[in-house]
Amino acid sequence: MRIGIWAILLSFFLSSFFSFAKEVYRWTDEKGDVHFTDDFSRVPPQYQNQVEKTEMKEEVSKPAEKRTPAKPKAKSDRTKEDAKEYEKKIKQKKAIEGKIEKLEEELGEAEKELEKIKDSMVSDHRRHAKEDKLQLKIRDIKKQIADLENQLSKIKKSL
Repeated sequence: MRIGIWAILLSFFLSSFFSFAKEVYRWTDEKGDVHFTDDFSRVPPQYQNQVEKTEMKEEVSKPAEKRTPAKPKAKSDRTKEDAKEYEKKIKQKKAIEGKIEKLEEELGEAEKELEKIKDSMVSDHRRHAKEDKLQLKIRDIKKQIADLENQLSKIKKSL
């Protein structure tokens, strides 16, 4: 009885080990990805007219040779590169935050100076010129802050 069970298990194992499809179907999708199957019914209808059919010779498969990974350092190098890129982005983020802080201080000072000019009773040509100049400066600072905040937002999203 034990020999019969072993014979059945061995024949099942050997039949699956030595058997494979004699025909292989190959097609390329719209993204350029190549697909293979041994069952034509699995080919999507829109690709059935471009299928390449290949006849395979039945061969006994050889045991897989042990191979060392091609580039075990690649993953570690990628990790180091990712860490460096992350550090670079953090430095950029801090630099932009520092610039924004300085611009906000400058903006506050310009707005205070503009209020002082507006509060003064003297109304002459120089006052209006200085007022216009400060308003342009304030507008420019606000634009710079908005641009830097946009850059900061992109960096934060990528972290």
